[in-house]
Amino acid sequence: MAQVRSDTVATRPDGGAIRRHVLTNRRGTTVALVDRGATMLRIALAEGGGRRRDVVVGPGDYPALVASPRRYGGIVGRYAGRLRGHVTIAGRRYDLATNASGVTLHGGDPGFDRAVWSATSFETPRAVGVVFTHVSRDGDQRFPGTLTVTARYALARNSDTLTLDIAASSDRPTVVNLTNHAYFDLSGGAGLACQSLSIDATKRVALDARKLPTGGFERADYRRLRPLSSALAAGGIDDMLVLGRHRTARLVDRVSGRRLTLTTDQPGLQVYTGNGFDGSDRDRKGAPIGRFAGIALEPANFPDAPNIIGFPDAGVAPGKPYRWRTTWRFDRVRAERCR
Repeated sequence: MAQVRSDTVATRPDGGAIRRHVLTNRRGTTVALVDRGATMLRIALAEGGGRRRDVVVGPGDYPALVASPRRYGGIVGRYAGRLRGHVTIAGRRYDLATNASGVTLHGGDPGFDRAVWSATSFETPRAVGVVFTHVSRDGDQRFPGTLTVTARYALARNSDTLTLDIAASSDRPTVVNLTNHAYFDLSGGAGLACQSLSIDATKRVALDARKLPTGGFERADYRRLRPLSSALAAGGIDDMLVLGRHRTARLVDRVSGRRLTLTTDQPGLQVYTGNGFDGSDRDRKGAPIGRFAGIALEPANFPDAPNIIGFPDAGVAPGKPYRWRTTWRFDRVRAERCR
């Protein structure tokens, strides 16, 4: 039976509850979400015989999620990716919070992934889900405008398809770029070594030494399904890819045959293979989350787009809202040996 169940995992400073929400479809697949960061905690795919396989990488419990500096599964913003420490909006320059390199990462800390969002569950004839809402006040992370954001997760009743719709509106001109920062491991714990990736992309955003865009592009053809092993051996992937007209990515675990198909309406896809994971966090089985434990596939606008002529518009203003949609669909293909 498809349903939404909610329980309390922690208490807010004001005494209110921080809740976890578990979506279940008719196949038995479950998706766990939590109010903090509108975070995707897990996707446990039904495998038959009452068994499930979790394909989202993250800490074992809520306190570990809060303690970690990483953004496992959260909504990041106000500006996902990197900015060069400032933006100019309506002719006025806004200096933003920066790290030691003078870069603003994901809008600065604390970001949307650290905020506790309000949540309302829903059920429709086709899906069950949760709508999260967060209000970012004027001056939050030094950005102008009060921004109201909703993140609507919907799990299809009859298929392993999860859709996330993000919308944002502002009472003043501002810039917005949001994404979900989930890490996927279709093996269910063995890491990325036996997984393959294809993306509708033939180029990536060119970066300088601070990983800020130069304004140009480099050749990077990801269209053919290829094992990740060679990229991992070379140090991993950390690229913002320019998506083609299909705006699709596919990840396949060759051993199990599990396949993830991602489709989005965003112009770019940040691909990161967990190159910096160091084992300091532990997963739900108690195992260290080590290097290449999972892959982030983050649909978004390009980094530093507000400061680069020719990059997609990141502006939001009264009467000009922000929209973002991504769908993750899970199925199976023929399994094979990992070579």
